[in-house]
Amino acid sequence: MTASAERPIAAAVVEQASYWLMLQWDGGLNAEQRQALQHWQEADPEHRRAWARLQHLQGTLQVAPQQTVRQVLSRRGQTSRRELIKLLGLALMVGSTGYVAQQRLPWREALADQRTAPGERRQLQLPDQSLLDLNSDSAVNIRFDQHQRRIQLVSGELLLTSALPSVRDPRPLLVETLAGELEALGARVAVRQREAVSQLDLFQGELDVRPWEATPLRLSAGSALAFSVSGPLASGNADLRRVAWQQGKLIAEQQPIGDFLAELARHRRGVIHCDPDVAALPLSGVFPLADTDRVLATLTDVLPVRIHYYTRYWVRVTAV
Repeated sequence: MTASAERPIAAAVVEQASYWLMLQWDGGLNAEQRQALQHWQEADPEHRRAWARLQHLQGTLQVAPQQTVRQVLSRRGQTSRRELIKLLGLALMVGSTGYVAQQRLPWREALADQRTAPGERRQLQLPDQSLLDLNSDSAVNIRFDQHQRRIQLVSGELLLTSALPSVRDPRPLLVETLAGELEALGARVAVRQREAVSQLDLFQGELDVRPWEATPLRLSAGSALAFSVSGPLASGNADLRRVAWQQGKLIAEQQPIGDFLAELARHRRGVIHCDPDVAALPLSGVFPLADTDRVLATLTDVLPVRIHYYTRYWVRVTAV
């Protein structure tokens, strides 16, 4: 096999290829969808490589631990098919001879306690009366016992508002990410998992941050931090615009449209492709997440772009 075929495929391309396979499994592609899939493959050689590898792997369950696959397939309906897509998708992210770890994100996400679909947001009241908001396409495990209160962020983004009881609960309130562990001290904190980097925005209280392989540190209200297992990567001020999703909004302030569209794509099913020619155009505004098609239409009023719908699942943004 060539070095090109062995090279890992980017996570964003994995997600797109997996979505097309999900549609195929959910009853087959109609003529419109087949045409859209063809457009997607022609848009980038990496798309073609991902689709070819996924076609090769889709009938082979050896890429997933057998116990995990059995649990996924024991579930009913479209949910189990979507979960299995994520499991097969991991084989695209690593080389075909690469090591597939049980604890890598797609495996854990498939079996998470709480998950939201693209475009779905959810608020949960935890047993200690803390509030947990999940953003679109996110997954968590909740582990409360007599010794600790632990929330594992498997993927996506959460906003935790910890309860303030009259008598302090002696059990630590912990948020676990791929990069480390956080202990919330009367905190309101947003946590987002971006590949191997965890992003924190602390709006109230204090937070002890313990990267898995670095010295712990404490954050105070108003602070933001990005960190990996090796320690801090960047710091700054907490930004309420980053949690506007809780109110069903997406806020941009001179944001490159390519970045904006990548964020918008988290809130809808399918693929949004932004041509490199327009990706750097700055965008400002407040946009409603309840209607992402309306948001896309609005872009043509404020920027020199055109929106192409190959199908409802495949959208391309180009220059006029």
